[in-house]
Amino acid sequence: MRKAEKRKQKQQDKGIVDFIMIQRHFWKDLRIWINEMDDPRNESYITYTQADLVFMGILKNVCSQESMREMEENFNEETCINTLSQMSGNQELEEMPHYDTLNYYLERLSPQCLADLRKKLVNALIRGKQFYRNRLLGKYWRVVLDGTQLYCFKERHCENCLGTTYTTEDGKKEAYYYHRVLEAKLILGEKVVLSLDTEFIENEREDAPKQDCEINAAKRLLGRLKKEYPRLALCIQGDCLYAAETIMEICRENGWRYILTHKATRQKNVAESYAWIEGGGGKTEVKGTCGEKGTGAYINHVEEVAGKAEAMNLYEYEYTKKDGKTKVKFQWISDIELTKRNLEEMITAARGRWKIENEGFNNQKTGIYRIGHINSRNSNAMKNHYLLTQIAECDKKSHNKLLVVSYPIHLG
Repeated sequence: MRKAEKRKQKQQDKGIVDFIMIQRHFWKDLRIWINEMDDPRNESYITYTQADLVFMGILKNVCSQESMREMEENFNEETCINTLSQMSGNQELEEMPHYDTLNYYLERLSPQCLADLRKKLVNALIRGKQFYRNRLLGKYWRVVLDGTQLYCFKERHCENCLGTTYTTEDGKKEAYYYHRVLEAKLILGEKVVLSLDTEFIENEREDAPKQDCEINAAKRLLGRLKKEYPRLALCIQGDCLYAAETIMEICRENGWRYILTHKATRQKNVAESYAWIEGGGGKTEVKGTCGEKGTGAYINHVEEVAGKAEAMNLYEYEYTKKDGKTKVKFQWISDIELTKRNLEEMITAARGRWKIENEGFNNQKTGIYRIGHINSRNSNAMKNHYLLTQIAECDKKSHNKLLVVSYPIHLG
Protein backbone atom coordinates (compact mmCIF):
# COMPACT_ATOMS: atom_id res chain seq x y z
CA MET A 1 0.00 0.00 0.00
CA ARG A 2 1.33 3.42 -0.99
CA LYS A 3 1.70 6.28 1.48
CA ALA A 4 -1.15 8.21 -0.13
CA GLU A 5 -3.41 5.16 0.19
CA LYS A 6 -2.43 4.74 3.83
CA ARG A 7 -3.28 8.37 4.55
CA LYS A 8 -6.62 7.97 2.85
CA GLN A 9 -7.37 4.82 4.83
CA LYS A 10 -6.45 6.51 8.11
CA GLN A 11 -8.69 9.45 7.26
CA GLN A 12 -11.59 7.06 6.58
CA ASP A 13 -10.98 5.19 9.81
CA LYS A 14 -10.86 8.50 11.66
CA GLY A 15 -14.40 9.18 10.43
CA ILE A 16 -16.00 6.45 12.52
CA VAL A 17 -13.80 7.34 15.50
CA ASP A 18 -14.93 10.98 15.32
CA PHE A 19 -18.53 9.87 14.91
CA ILE A 20 -18.43 7.72 18.04
CA MET A 21 -16.59 10.46 19.96
CA ILE A 22 -19.32 12.98 19.08
CA GLN A 23 -22.06 10.57 20.08
CA ARG A 24 -20.45 9.65 23.39
CA HIS A 25 -19.56 13.25 24.27
CA PHE A 26 -22.89 14.90 23.56
CA TRP A 27 -25.27 11.93 23.98
CA LYS A 28 -23.53 9.48 26.29
CA ASP A 29 -26.91 7.99 27.27
CA LEU A 30 -28.09 7.45 23.68
CA ARG A 31 -27.76 3.68 23.97
CA ILE A 32 -29.88 3.71 27.13
CA TRP A 33 -32.50 5.97 25.55
CA ILE A 34 -32.87 3.61 22.59
CA ASN A 35 -33.25 0.48 24.71
CA GLU A 36 -35.83 2.25 26.89
CA MET A 37 -38.21 2.66 23.94
CA ASP A 38 -41.32 0.47 23.86
CA ASP A 39 -40.19 -2.68 22.07
CA PRO A 40 -42.98 -3.93 19.77
CA ARG A 41 -41.43 -7.39 19.24
CA ASN A 42 -42.34 -10.65 20.89
CA GLU A 43 -39.77 -11.31 23.62
CA SER A 44 -39.55 -15.00 22.66
CA TYR A 45 -38.15 -14.12 19.21
CA ILE A 46 -35.75 -11.30 20.09
CA THR A 47 -32.15 -11.82 18.96
CA TYR A 48 -30.94 -8.24 18.61
CA THR A 49 -31.36 -5.36 21.02
CA GLN A 50 -33.17 -2.21 19.97
CA ALA A 51 -29.83 -0.40 20.08
CA ASP A 52 -28.42 -2.92 17.55
CA LEU A 53 -31.21 -2.16 15.09
CA VAL A 54 -31.47 1.60 15.59
CA PHE A 55 -27.70 2.15 15.38
CA MET A 56 -27.63 0.01 12.26
CA GLY A 57 -30.31 2.25 10.72
CA ILE A 58 -28.35 5.36 11.72
CA LEU A 59 -25.10 3.99 10.26
CA LYS A 60 -26.90 3.10 7.04
CA ASN A 61 -27.67 6.78 6.57
CA VAL A 62 -24.35 8.13 7.79
CA CYS A 63 -22.41 5.74 5.56
CA SER A 64 -24.51 6.71 2.52
CA GLN A 65 -25.99 3.28 1.92
CA GLU A 66 -28.81 4.09 -0.48
CA SER A 67 -30.67 0.78 -0.33
CA MET A 68 -31.19 -1.93 2.26
CA ARG A 69 -29.54 -4.48 -0.02
CA GLU A 70 -26.47 -2.27 -0.46
CA MET A 71 -26.24 -1.93 3.31
CA GLU A 72 -26.52 -5.73 3.70
CA GLU A 73 -23.64 -6.32 1.29
CA ASN A 74 -21.28 -3.59 2.51
CA PHE A 75 -21.85 -4.15 6.22
CA ASN A 76 -21.15 -7.88 6.00
CA GLU A 77 -17.65 -7.57 7.48
CA GLU A 78 -16.08 -8.43 10.81
CA THR A 79 -15.03 -4.82 11.40
CA CYS A 80 -18.62 -3.67 10.89
CA ILE A 81 -19.90 -6.18 13.42
CA ASN A 82 -17.31 -5.01 15.96
CA THR A 83 -18.19 -1.37 15.37
CA LEU A 84 -21.92 -1.98 15.83
CA SER A 85 -21.19 -4.02 18.95
CA GLN A 86 -19.24 -1.12 20.46
CA MET A 87 -21.94 1.41 19.64
CA SER A 88 -24.91 -0.67 20.83
CA GLY A 89 -23.11 -2.18 23.83
CA ASN A 90 -24.13 -5.70 22.81
CA GLN A 91 -20.94 -7.69 23.44
CA GLU A 92 -22.67 -10.90 22.30
CA LEU A 93 -23.34 -9.58 18.79
CA GLU A 94 -22.02 -12.14 16.28
CA GLU A 95 -23.67 -11.05 13.01
CA MET A 96 -25.07 -7.86 11.55
CA PRO A 97 -28.89 -7.94 11.54
CA HIS A 98 -30.45 -8.80 8.19
CA TYR A 99 -32.25 -5.92 6.51
CA ASP A 100 -35.51 -7.88 6.74
CA THR A 101 -35.01 -7.99 10.51
CA LEU A 102 -34.56 -4.22 10.60
CA ASN A 103 -37.65 -3.66 8.45
CA TYR A 104 -39.70 -6.08 10.57
CA TYR A 105 -38.78 -4.02 13.63
CA LEU A 106 -39.52 -0.66 11.94
CA GLU A 107 -42.89 -1.89 10.68
CA ARG A 108 -44.00 -2.38 14.29
CA LEU A 109 -42.15 0.39 16.12
CA SER A 110 -44.24 3.46 16.88
CA PRO A 111 -42.83 6.52 15.06
CA GLN A 112 -43.44 8.45 18.28
CA CYS A 113 -40.58 6.49 19.88
CA LEU A 114 -38.06 7.82 17.37
CA ALA A 115 -39.61 11.29 17.57
CA ASP A 116 -39.08 11.25 21.35
CA LEU A 117 -35.53 10.02 20.85
CA ARG A 118 -34.78 12.93 18.51
CA LYS A 119 -36.24 15.32 21.08
CA LYS A 120 -33.74 14.06 23.67
CA LEU A 121 -30.87 14.62 21.22
CA VAL A 122 -31.95 18.18 20.43
CA ASN A 123 -32.59 19.03 24.09
CA ALA A 124 -29.09 17.88 24.98
CA LEU A 125 -27.58 20.26 22.41
CA ILE A 126 -29.75 23.19 23.50
CA ARG A 127 -28.99 22.67 27.18
CA GLY A 128 -25.29 22.35 26.41
CA LYS A 129 -25.29 26.09 25.53
CA GLN A 130 -22.73 25.61 22.73
CA PHE A 131 -25.05 27.39 20.27
CA TYR A 132 -26.49 30.18 22.41
CA ARG A 133 -24.56 32.88 20.58
CA ASN A 134 -26.28 31.94 17.30
CA ARG A 135 -29.73 32.91 18.54
CA LEU A 136 -31.49 35.74 16.72
CA LEU A 137 -31.04 39.06 18.56
CA GLY A 138 -29.44 37.05 21.36
CA LYS A 139 -32.78 35.50 22.35
CA TYR A 140 -34.73 33.60 19.69
CA TRP A 141 -34.04 30.12 18.32
CA ARG A 142 -34.78 30.13 14.60
CA VAL A 143 -37.08 27.36 13.35
CA VAL A 144 -37.67 27.05 9.60
CA LEU A 145 -40.79 25.35 8.21
CA ASP A 146 -40.81 23.70 4.81
CA GLY A 147 -42.43 20.73 3.12
CA THR A 148 -41.16 18.31 0.54
CA GLN A 149 -42.32 15.29 -1.42
CA LEU A 150 -40.82 11.95 -0.42
CA TYR A 151 -42.32 9.27 -2.65
CA CYS A 152 -44.62 9.08 -5.65
CA PHE A 153 -46.63 6.23 -7.16
CA LYS A 154 -48.76 5.60 -10.23
CA GLU A 155 -51.18 3.57 -8.13
CA ARG A 156 -52.49 4.21 -4.64
CA HIS A 157 -49.89 2.98 -2.18
CA CYS A 158 -51.98 3.18 1.00
CA GLU A 159 -55.08 4.83 2.38
CA ASN A 160 -53.01 7.80 3.56
CA CYS A 161 -51.73 8.70 0.07
CA LEU A 162 -52.30 12.18 -1.29
CA GLY A 163 -53.59 12.13 -4.84
CA THR A 164 -53.99 14.35 -7.87
CA THR A 165 -54.58 14.04 -11.59
CA TYR A 166 -52.59 15.55 -14.43
CA THR A 167 -53.03 15.77 -18.17
CA THR A 168 -50.41 14.12 -20.37
CA GLU A 169 -49.14 15.54 -23.67
CA ASP A 170 -51.64 13.43 -25.61
CA GLY A 171 -54.55 14.78 -23.55
CA LYS A 172 -55.07 11.79 -21.26
CA LYS A 173 -55.73 12.24 -17.57
CA GLU A 174 -53.67 10.10 -15.22
CA ALA A 175 -53.72 9.70 -11.46
CA TYR A 176 -50.70 10.52 -9.36
CA TYR A 177 -50.22 9.50 -5.72
CA TYR A 178 -47.57 10.78 -3.39
CA HIS A 179 -46.37 11.22 0.19
CA ARG A 180 -45.27 14.58 1.60
CA VAL A 181 -43.70 15.66 4.86
CA LEU A 182 -43.39 18.95 6.72
CA GLU A 183 -40.20 19.62 8.64
CA ALA A 184 -39.38 22.08 11.40
CA LYS A 185 -35.63 22.61 11.21
CA LEU A 186 -33.71 24.24 14.04
CA ILE A 187 -30.88 26.50 12.85
CA LEU A 188 -28.06 26.26 15.38
CA GLY A 189 -25.27 27.78 13.32
CA GLU A 190 -23.96 28.64 9.88
CA LYS A 191 -23.75 24.98 8.87
CA VAL A 192 -25.82 23.29 11.55
CA VAL A 193 -29.46 22.67 10.66
CA LEU A 194 -31.16 19.93 12.69
CA SER A 195 -34.60 18.38 12.55
CA LEU A 196 -36.69 19.65 15.48
CA ASP A 197 -40.01 18.04 14.57
CA THR A 198 -41.77 16.27 11.71
CA GLU A 199 -45.38 16.23 10.56
CA PHE A 200 -46.42 13.79 7.86
CA ILE A 201 -48.88 15.30 5.40
CA GLU A 202 -51.37 12.50 4.76
CA ASN A 203 -55.05 11.71 4.51
CA GLU A 204 -56.76 10.08 7.48
CA ARG A 205 -58.39 7.54 5.17
CA GLU A 206 -58.83 6.81 1.48
CA ASP A 207 -62.30 8.38 1.22
CA ALA A 208 -61.39 11.53 3.17
CA PRO A 209 -63.67 14.40 2.04
CA LYS A 210 -60.77 16.85 1.93
CA GLN A 211 -57.06 16.21 1.41
CA ASP A 212 -54.50 17.15 3.99
CA CYS A 213 -52.32 20.14 3.10
CA GLU A 214 -49.14 21.85 4.23
CA ILE A 215 -50.89 24.66 6.14
CA ASN A 216 -53.01 22.22 8.17
CA ALA A 217 -49.91 20.15 8.86
CA ALA A 218 -48.13 23.32 10.00
CA LYS A 219 -50.93 24.06 12.47
CA ARG A 220 -50.61 20.57 13.97
CA LEU A 221 -46.81 20.79 14.10
CA LEU A 222 -46.76 24.24 15.72
CA GLY A 223 -49.27 23.11 18.32
CA ARG A 224 -47.07 20.15 19.20
CA LEU A 225 -43.94 22.33 19.35
CA LYS A 226 -45.58 24.51 21.99
CA LYS A 227 -46.42 21.45 24.11
CA GLU A 228 -42.98 19.88 23.79
CA TYR A 229 -40.94 23.10 24.10
CA PRO A 230 -43.20 25.39 26.18
CA ARG A 231 -40.44 27.69 27.40
CA LEU A 232 -38.29 27.88 24.28
CA ALA A 233 -38.24 31.33 22.66
CA LEU A 234 -38.73 30.64 18.95
CA CYS A 235 -38.73 32.66 15.76
CA ILE A 236 -40.71 30.83 13.06
CA GLN A 237 -39.48 31.28 9.50
CA GLY A 238 -41.06 30.15 6.24
CA ASP A 239 -41.71 31.01 2.62
CA CYS A 240 -44.65 33.08 1.38
CA LEU A 241 -47.04 30.13 1.83
CA TYR A 242 -46.87 30.72 5.59
CA ALA A 243 -47.37 34.50 5.32
CA ALA A 244 -50.97 34.04 6.42
CA GLU A 245 -52.64 35.58 9.46
CA THR A 246 -53.60 32.14 10.77
CA ILE A 247 -49.91 31.24 11.16
CA MET A 248 -49.08 34.67 12.59
CA GLU A 249 -51.91 34.31 15.11
CA ILE A 250 -50.55 30.96 16.30
CA CYS A 251 -47.11 32.53 16.78
CA ARG A 252 -48.55 35.45 18.74
CA GLU A 253 -50.62 33.18 21.01
CA ASN A 254 -47.58 31.00 21.68
CA GLY A 255 -45.34 33.96 22.45
CA TRP A 256 -43.18 33.36 19.38
CA ARG A 257 -41.80 35.69 16.72
CA TYR A 258 -41.95 35.19 12.95
CA ILE A 259 -40.06 36.09 9.79
CA LEU A 260 -41.93 35.13 6.63
CA THR A 261 -41.16 35.74 2.97
CA HIS A 262 -43.44 38.40 1.50
CA LYS A 263 -44.88 38.38 -2.00
CA ALA A 264 -47.59 40.64 -3.36
CA THR A 265 -49.52 37.65 -4.70
CA ARG A 266 -49.89 36.32 -1.13
CA GLN A 267 -50.64 39.58 0.73
CA LYS A 268 -51.96 42.02 -1.89
CA ASN A 269 -53.35 44.62 0.53
CA VAL A 270 -50.12 44.63 2.52
CA ALA A 271 -48.03 45.11 -0.63
CA GLU A 272 -50.23 48.01 -1.76
CA SER A 273 -50.06 49.62 1.68
CA TYR A 274 -46.27 49.29 1.74
CA ALA A 275 -46.02 50.96 -1.68
CA TRP A 276 -48.36 53.76 -0.55
CA ILE A 277 -46.32 54.48 2.60
CA GLU A 278 -43.10 54.26 0.59
CA GLY A 279 -44.46 56.82 -1.89
CA GLY A 280 -45.08 59.20 0.98
CA GLY A 281 -41.49 58.93 2.19
CA GLY A 282 -42.23 56.70 5.15
CA LYS A 283 -39.59 54.09 4.35
CA THR A 284 -36.29 54.02 6.23
CA GLU A 285 -33.23 52.99 4.21
CA VAL A 286 -29.81 51.74 5.29
CA LYS A 287 -27.16 51.59 2.54
CA GLY A 288 -24.00 49.49 2.43
CA THR A 289 -25.40 46.65 4.48
CA CYS A 290 -24.63 42.89 4.46
CA GLY A 291 -21.88 41.19 2.46
CA GLU A 292 -22.97 42.57 -0.91
CA LYS A 293 -23.11 46.14 0.47
CA GLY A 294 -26.65 46.47 -0.75
CA THR A 295 -29.54 48.60 0.49
CA GLY A 296 -31.83 47.54 3.30
CA ALA A 297 -35.14 49.26 4.02
CA TYR A 298 -38.11 48.85 6.33
CA ILE A 299 -41.52 50.19 7.35
CA ASN A 300 -42.97 49.21 10.72
CA HIS A 301 -46.65 48.42 11.36
CA VAL A 302 -47.90 48.26 7.79
CA GLU A 303 -50.87 46.31 9.17
CA GLU A 304 -52.35 49.57 10.50
CA VAL A 305 -52.79 50.85 6.96
CA ALA A 306 -53.63 47.48 5.42
CA GLY A 307 -56.32 46.77 8.00
CA LYS A 308 -54.76 43.56 9.28
CA ALA A 309 -55.04 42.21 12.81
CA GLU A 310 -51.53 40.77 13.15
CA ALA A 311 -48.29 42.76 13.34
CA MET A 312 -46.65 43.16 9.94
CA ASN A 313 -43.35 45.00 9.85
CA LEU A 314 -42.09 44.83 6.27
CA TYR A 315 -38.45 45.02 5.31
CA GLU A 316 -36.46 44.41 2.15
CA TYR A 317 -32.95 44.02 0.85
CA GLU A 318 -31.70 44.86 -2.64
CA TYR A 319 -28.25 44.46 -4.11
CA THR A 320 -26.53 44.27 -7.49
CA LYS A 321 -24.79 41.09 -8.59
CA LYS A 322 -21.13 41.00 -9.58
CA ASP A 323 -22.02 41.52 -13.26
CA GLY A 324 -22.97 45.08 -12.31
CA LYS A 325 -26.37 44.86 -14.00
CA THR A 326 -28.59 42.25 -12.39
CA LYS A 327 -30.45 43.42 -9.29
CA VAL A 328 -31.82 41.06 -6.66
CA LYS A 329 -34.54 42.06 -4.22
CA PHE A 330 -36.12 40.26 -1.24
CA GLN A 331 -38.97 41.23 1.07
CA TRP A 332 -40.12 39.80 4.40
CA ILE A 333 -42.84 40.22 7.02
CA SER A 334 -42.02 40.10 10.73
CA ASP A 335 -43.57 41.06 14.05
CA ILE A 336 -40.14 42.11 15.35
CA GLU A 337 -39.79 45.90 15.52
CA LEU A 338 -37.20 46.95 12.95
CA THR A 339 -34.47 49.49 13.62
CA LYS A 340 -31.31 50.61 11.87
CA ARG A 341 -29.31 48.68 14.45
CA ASN A 342 -30.99 45.29 13.99
CA LEU A 343 -31.80 45.51 10.27
CA GLU A 344 -28.65 43.74 9.02
CA GLU A 345 -29.08 40.86 11.48
CA MET A 346 -32.74 40.53 10.50
CA ILE A 347 -31.83 40.45 6.80
CA THR A 348 -29.14 37.81 7.39
CA ALA A 349 -31.56 35.69 9.41
CA ALA A 350 -34.30 35.97 6.76
CA ARG A 351 -31.95 35.03 3.93
CA GLY A 352 -30.84 32.01 5.97
CA ARG A 353 -34.21 30.35 5.36
CA TRP A 354 -32.76 28.65 2.30
CA LYS A 355 -30.66 26.51 4.64
CA ILE A 356 -33.54 24.13 5.17
CA GLU A 357 -33.41 23.42 1.43
CA ASN A 358 -29.62 23.36 0.99
CA GLU A 359 -28.49 21.96 4.34
CA GLY A 360 -31.73 20.06 4.84
CA PHE A 361 -33.84 18.57 2.07
CA ASN A 362 -31.40 18.99 -0.83
CA ASN A 363 -28.64 17.26 1.11
CA GLN A 364 -31.00 14.52 2.24
CA LYS A 365 -32.37 13.93 -1.25
CA THR A 366 -29.27 14.23 -3.43
CA GLY A 367 -26.49 13.93 -0.86
CA ILE A 368 -25.61 11.01 1.37
CA TYR A 369 -29.06 10.24 2.79
CA ARG A 370 -31.28 9.60 -0.28
CA ILE A 371 -34.59 10.02 1.56
CA GLY A 372 -36.49 9.57 -1.72
CA HIS A 373 -35.48 5.89 -1.90
CA ILE A 374 -38.19 3.52 -0.64
CA ASN A 375 -36.58 1.17 1.87
CA SER A 376 -39.92 -0.44 2.68
CA ARG A 377 -43.43 -0.26 1.23
CA ASN A 378 -44.95 -0.51 4.69
CA SER A 379 -46.33 2.91 5.70
CA ASN A 380 -45.16 2.70 9.30
CA ALA A 381 -41.67 1.54 8.31
CA MET A 382 -41.45 4.36 5.74
CA LYS A 383 -42.04 6.91 8.50
CA ASN A 384 -39.47 5.28 10.77
CA HIS A 385 -36.85 5.15 8.01
CA TYR A 386 -37.40 8.88 7.47
CA LEU A 387 -37.10 9.62 11.20
CA LEU A 388 -33.90 7.57 11.40
CA THR A 389 -32.49 9.80 8.69
CA GLN A 390 -33.29 12.89 10.76
CA ILE A 391 -31.62 11.31 13.82
CA ALA A 392 -28.58 10.37 11.72
CA GLU A 393 -28.35 13.95 10.49
CA CYS A 394 -28.56 15.18 14.09
CA ASP A 395 -25.67 12.85 14.98
CA LYS A 396 -23.60 13.83 11.97
CA LYS A 397 -24.06 17.61 11.77
CA SER A 398 -21.22 19.59 13.25
CA HIS A 399 -20.00 23.14 13.80
CA ASN A 400 -17.54 24.82 16.15
CA LYS A 401 -17.31 22.32 19.04
CA LEU A 402 -18.74 19.47 16.92
CA LEU A 403 -16.38 17.56 14.62
CA VAL A 404 -17.07 17.64 10.88
CA VAL A 405 -17.58 14.24 9.22
CA SER A 406 -18.77 15.20 5.74
CA TYR A 407 -17.78 12.07 3.86
CA PRO A 408 -19.10 8.47 3.84
CA ILE A 409 -17.16 6.70 6.60
CA HIS A 410 -15.55 3.31 6.64
CA LEU A 411 -16.62 1.07 9.51
CA GLY A 412 -13.09 0.07 10.34
